[in-house]
Amino acid sequence: MNEIKISDNNDANNILRELLNNSLKEIMALLNTECGSLFLFDSQNKELVLDSFYNSASVHLYGLRQRIGEGISGQVVNLKTPVLVKDINHDSRFRRNGFRHYRTNSFISIPLFTSNYLIGVMNLADKSNGESFSEKDLDFAALLCRYICLTAESFISNTKLRQEKETLDKQRALLEKYASVGKLAAGVVHEVNNPLDGIIRYTNMLLNQAENDTVTREYLLEVKKGLNRIANITKSLLEFSHQINSQSTQVKKYVDIHSLLEESFVVLREKLSDNICVNKKYKDNLPKILDFGLLHVFINIIKNALDAISDAGTLEISTNINDSTVEISFKDTGVGIPKEIREQIFEPFFTTKGIDKGTGLGLAISNEIINKYGGSIKVQSSSGKGSTFTVLIPKKYLENA
Repeated sequence: MNEIKISDNNDANNILRELLNNSLKEIMALLNTECGSLFLFDSQNKELVLDSFYNSASVHLYGLRQRIGEGISGQVVNLKTPVLVKDINHDSRFRRNGFRHYRTNSFISIPLFTSNYLIGVMNLADKSNGESFSEKDLDFAALLCRYICLTAESFISNTKLRQEKETLDKQRALLEKYASVGKLAAGVVHEVNNPLDGIIRYTNMLLNQAENDTVTREYLLEVKKGLNRIANITKSLLEFSHQINSQSTQVKKYVDIHSLLEESFVVLREKLSDNICVNKKYKDNLPKILDFGLLHVFINIIKNALDAISDAGTLEISTNINDSTVEISFKDTGVGIPKEIREQIFEPFFTTKGIDKGTGLGLAISNEIINKYGGSIKVQSSSGKGSTFTVLIPKKYLENA
């Protein structure tokens, strides 16, 4: 069963809860009922959680939990239909289960479902005149609850559409920004590379003529180091420009994910030390996948993990496949990423490394590559507790999918 939950939008969730609680109080008033409760479904724990309880007596039950199928509310969810109990002492379907907070033995319990989701359960008890609830009361309450569920579903759909539009607007603005950067980068790289090649060539010629252990040679080596950094930056800029402005995602070959991961370690072998333990949990018989540049993604994520671990620690790499997605996870025991910068790590030129250790384009390019699949890179991290980067790619890109 799915839970009606609107992302992490607390305001929207609060509005939904207020709608449901106000509806409960209105139904209680219309049926002259003194007691009512609302359970909301917690999909993560598969439990019903008591969100509100209205009673003339001072009974505090907020947060009470019932598993699906257990207790009266849990059983009503399984039945998926409104329930009328005229006398619980003579109803074979239910037992009191130790609860004595109802003044009468009659109650109505209504599961709240939309077309796709379980919202929870609404309970009504203790008619003011002390009589049992009637079939007419049940039909009336059930009809009102159907309207409430339709209203809730409409509210959720509209909220999700609004959130999706806001997300798309942000992505569009970001893509336009990236596209501008990419076009500018391509032009700058073209203008810089020609003279840069000549300077590097002449520097190498001077190095070949310079005597060992001289100040001149030391200066030339420093010059060459700076020129190589410029070359690496222009190379990254060109790759970033290509990923941003490429209109085609057509690639001629399928690749083995595990082979690419192993190739990444070959490229990064100088960063590996005996104090860094690499655990590989590869799924057997994982099909090949269409390649849009995954080696670059893997190298950058692994390189960042090794930099974060620094002297000693563990890097765990796992691969898996579920009903719709291929997952490649990289979990390290490094320094972690502070919350305040976590949303910036995929932005071009953003880096926390020293000026000679990173261009700030590695993750930006990686993100663009995974976007070409319609996938995503999820990040879980906190300062001092390591990081987990999970690459998610739709299963449709697997060979023979």
